This record gives sequence, structure tokens and C-alpha cells, in this order.
Amino acid sequence: MTDLRQPIVSLLGHVDHGKTTLLDRITGATRAAHEAGGITQHIGAFEVPRQTLLRLSHGLLPPEQVAIPGFLMIDTPGHRSFELMRRRGGALADLAVLVVDVNEGVMPQTRESVQILRREKTPFAVALTKMDLVPGWREPAAHASLKTQLQRCGAEYETALDTHLYSVVEELLRLDFSSERYDRVSDFTHNVGIVPVSAKSGVGVAELVALVVGLSQRFLEKELALVDAVGEGTVLERSEQRGLGPVASVIVYRGRLHVGDEIVITGTSGPFSSRIRGLYRPPPTATRRVAASKRLQSATEVSAAAGVFVVAPEVDKALPGGLIKVVRSPEERAAVLSELAREAQPVAELAESGVALAADTLGGLEALAFECRAATIPVHVAEIGPVNRPMVLRMADVQDATHRAVLAFNVPVLPDAVPESLRDQVRVFSGEVIYQLLEAYGKWREERQRVLDVELRQEIVHPAKLKILPGFVFRRSKPAVVGIRVLSGQLRPGVRLMSIRGEEVGLLRSLQRENESVKEAEEGAELAASIEGATVGRTLLEGDVLYVTIPESSARALRDRPLSDTERAVLDEVLKIRRATQPFWGQ
Repeated sequence: MTDLRQPIVSLLGHVDHGKTTLLDRITGATRAAHEAGGITQHIGAFEVPRQTLLRLSHGLLPPEQVAIPGFLMIDTPGHRSFELMRRRGGALADLAVLVVDVNEGVMPQTRESVQILRREKTPFAVALTKMDLVPGWREPAAHASLKTQLQRCGAEYETALDTHLYSVVEELLRLDFSSERYDRVSDFTHNVGIVPVSAKSGVGVAELVALVVGLSQRFLEKELALVDAVGEGTVLERSEQRGLGPVASVIVYRGRLHVGDEIVITGTSGPFSSRIRGLYRPPPTATRRVAASKRLQSATEVSAAAGVFVVAPEVDKALPGGLIKVVRSPEERAAVLSELAREAQPVAELAESGVALAADTLGGLEALAFECRAATIPVHVAEIGPVNRPMVLRMADVQDATHRAVLAFNVPVLPDAVPESLRDQVRVFSGEVIYQLLEAYGKWREERQRVLDVELRQEIVHPAKLKILPGFVFRRSKPAVVGIRVLSGQLRPGVRLMSIRGEEVGLLRSLQRENESVKEAEEGAELAASIEGATVGRTLLEGDVLYVTIPESSARALRDRPLSDTERAVLDEVLKIRRATQPFWGQ
């Protein structure tokens, strides 16, 4: 086997299914407790050297069978975070681990992850996490293998575990993937291996690592072969490192980067060229987010696949999620700059009316935009960086009041961003967990819509239908007071009433139930109505059916407004009455 680079392994799956905890077990890190809401909200890259792989897979893989120098593992905040990089044709992950909660099974983000893996033809294994939550689990012995632990828990436990596992098998089959428990697979070219795992205890982790090592060496030898290709990578983040100044955190997925190389970088205001002044690498198994520069190790060159801090002029303008590529001539520089300029496109299809999105990285913005699309939330503005006054002013002009909101993911709101005069018009939601942002906005939108509906009903006359109850005439005129039943819609005082012939009857002055005034009467309600201008026996008869008189302007406005089925039916009846004498009324 030729010399191989370390493969890039991406962990994908639904939120809170245990991706970070599993990675903690593999890398020996303790990150899960520090993530907002226990959910990874950034893309983190972690090097797992060969010695760690040997230690984790001890007893399963002889050292001479481990040819790769390690893994570069990527823990994603969601299934779409690398969509932009994939669009560029540089599918970042060589292979993937799809993390599935044993109790929750395949969830929406799991399905989306599988679709991406199929589209990118990325080999993957399934980690069926939280097997320790299946009834019958017993605490394992130290360094117990999965096989030993299944025997320890007994046949009844294994049967229960298989029930959950084959539920996942069925779901994956619906997504056109044949799968089976890893030790029951005879041909991994036709079946996806599923490894039950308890990240909490470590059971199953060795088997998962051994499976991923085997897959990478068996199916990715050509892709992992070390070649002297032009260096290319993806910018994860920009940051300040003490003693270094601005740096870009980069995943190198092709070729090599050298100090002194000229590079082209995707920038926040367009692509630009620069030159590498320094390369710095964190120690093995550490996250790319290393706060203290004294922990960094200087390097003159870095080969794929690796995570590295790049120091270069104007690197603070790099766009998180963008491309960094070595160029070797003025002609190549011009070509790459032109290519990236043409490639630039918004992360979301922008609507005339929609919410504003703000995030700290391109990957975060893409993930937030995707979740908005999935929740049918239109997007009007999408920007990287803090929430500022221009963004808020733009949102104040959005036509739909339920869209006058800013979803700020992991970015600050500048002190002067929301003018006092707009605090009741534009709502800013800030947070570090995407789905919580969407939940908060959803609740606010529902409440805002309810308030708007109440205000609209006060401004626009809505359809309603009522009947004068025979035997319940309390006063015949000045005003007439009669018993009524609301047949359809919601009846409010202050509206005018008409007969089924379209003739004016009078003004509904008030409604009373048990001698108390009522501001609104629902369908089916029976109560007393005071009708000014009506005279029982002349303009009004017992048993008459009346309609709320709808002005033509209100009829037009109601065509595009949400109405109940009964309200819509009453409106159609009113239109029919009016158009009997005025054919184009209400159009």
C-alpha cells in the first residue's frame, strides 16, 4: 500500500444524538459540556494520530494493518454546514460516521445527512449511540469489547437492542441504503455497517474506529495517496492569536501549504490574494480553537489532511467557510480570482418579505438558512457579522409584520442596532443554538399573528351570519332588542346588518348575555342584540336571517386574508347577494 494521508472523517446526524460526546470519547477531549445547549454549533476539527487509533482499536487491528497516519475528524453543527464547499467540488469529508440515537432512530436531519452522503458518494458507517439506555444494560468491565458486553447483558438485552437496530435498518432501506450490524456484514461494498456504541462507557468505540480505519484503507487508497498537488483548503474561522495577530483556521484537504506561498482567499467583500507568512499547528487531538499561541507549533509546510492556523496579510478579511488556494503564477492568480468572483452567491434565496439572518461564519449562516427553508421561513437578509442598525432599519420596512425579526446566531447585537422608536416593530432573537432560535421566533410569530388578526378584525369588517329567534322580542324599536343565534363567523357590535335581499336593517349597537355586555359572539352563541334603526314587524321579522353588511373595500381586502371555512362561505353568500344587482362588486 502506498503512503497515505490521514482521511477526513465527518460526524453527521440529528441534533443531540451524541456526536460531540462520541468525539470526546475518541479524542479524549471534554467538549460536550462546554457547547451551548449540549449541541455543537460550530465546525470543529480534531486530529487523532495513529497511536491513538492503535490504542483505541487494540485487540481488533494489528499495528501492521493500520497504514493511515491517523484521522482528521470534523464535528459539524448540522448536516448542511459544508454545503458551500461541496458545491465547489471539494467534498470535504473522505468518509463519514452517521450518528443515530438508539431510541430516537432516524430523524429529519439524519435523512438529510444520508441524502448528502449519497449525493457526494461518501462512504459511511453508522454509530448507533446511547446503547446504555436500552433496558437490560449492565455496567461493563474495564475495556470491555462490544461482543463481551453483549454477552454480559444477556440475550434479552441483545434482542431489545436488535429491535432498535433493525428499525434503523428499515429507515435506511427507505433511503436506498442496505445496512446491517457491522459483525453481520459480509460485503461492505453493498452494506453499511452499524456499530452499537455507548460513548459514556466506551463500549463499541474500538469497533467503530476499527471499522472506519478498514473502510478508509480499503476503499479510499487512491483518494488518500500523498501527491504533490496545489495546496487547497477551507477557512473555518478567523480569530486573533496572542503574539500572532489575525489568523485563519484552515482545513487543508488537498496538497500542501508552504510558508511563502501566494494564496487566493474567499473574502467577505470578494476574493483577494495574499502570501503565507506563517503556519502554526495545535498539538495532536486538540481542537483548532486553541486560545493560547504558546501551545501552537510553528511549521514551514503542512500537508493534507490537516488543520492549521494561517498567518497572512489581510487574512482577517477571509470569509469563514470560504476557499484558500495556492497559486503559482500571475495567470493562475487571475484565473482563480475570476472563478471565485463568478462563484459568489447568496447562501439563501432572498424573498421580498422575510426574516433577517446574522451568523458568525458562512457555515453557520448556511445551516441557519437551511433550517429556515425547512421550516418554511422566508429570508430577506442574510449576513455574516453582528446585528447592526442598517439591518434593523431594513427589517422595519418589511411588509409582513410577522417577518420583522432578526435571528442572530452566535453574533452580538451592537448597542445602537435597534433604535428606541423601532423596539416594538423589529424583534431580535439572539442565541447559540439554532433550533432554539427558530423555536423562539416561531412562538413570537404566532403571538404576533394573533395580535394582528385581532387588530385586523377591528379595522376590516368580517363576515358573520345570524338569525332572529322567534318568541324573543324584548323591544320592537328605538332600538329593537331581540334574541339572536350566531349562525356563522364572529359577531361584533358596531357593524351594520342587512337582509338576505341586501336591504339595510340597522346598526348592531350592542350584545348582551345575562345582562352583561359582550364584545364578541362566536358561532352557535345565543344572546340579546340591540339593533338601532330596526323595527320588528316592519323592517325585521322573527325568524329572519341577517348578514353583517360588508363594505366593498373590506370584501376586497378579505380575498387574500385567512378566514375560517364558515366565514368564507358567508362571504361568498354576501358576494352573491351584492352581485345580483352589481355584477363586478368586490372585484
